[in-house]
Amino acid sequence: MRMQATDKSWLRDELGHQRQSRTPGEIAAARATIRERVLARCEQEGWTSVAGYVPMRTEPGSAELLDGLCERDVRVIVPVVLADRDLDWTPWLGGTVDGSLLGVDAIASVDAVLVPALSVARDGTRLGRGGGSYDRALARVPSATILAALLYDDELVHVLPREPWDVAVTAVVMPAGWLDLAAPG
Repeated sequence: MRMQATDKSWLRDELGHQRQSRTPGEIAAARATIRERVLARCEQEGWTSVAGYVPMRTEPGSAELLDGLCERDVRVIVPVVLADRDLDWTPWLGGTVDGSLLGVDAIASVDAVLVPALSVARDGTRLGRGGGSYDRALARVPSATILAALLYDDELVHVLPREPWDVAVTAVVMPAGWLDLAAPG
């Protein structure tokens, strides 16, 4: 998809419609491949803790990915949206959440963060759903931590609109592969 508009809400609508049009087979295939790629990187890097997310129906992330990390004895935490739209974190226990809250700073202690996104530009600019929750949470993560957005292949683009508060991701994981992105700035 070629993106020339600078209106983030328009882009979110377009990308949301594009995701809604994906077949269950396309979604399942993307999820399986992305799962393999993330688990391989986890083993390669020796991660012991990961912040993930419970995906929506059309997202390329999966509960099976979270479970696969747990099966490798990786501590997985997932977000809980607070009333002010900030993110707290709770342990993922293989198919379900623990329910106990770890605090908004729990994300700062993980080896990698798997980030939801509708699109990512090659400079790491991430287009999320527009609530600002992830930008606030990602600002707490040490700069050496991997921030990997999970995408479909056609959601990596050349440029996206960027606001001063947007936190760039350092990698994207797609069915086509894992791509480390240039450092922001």
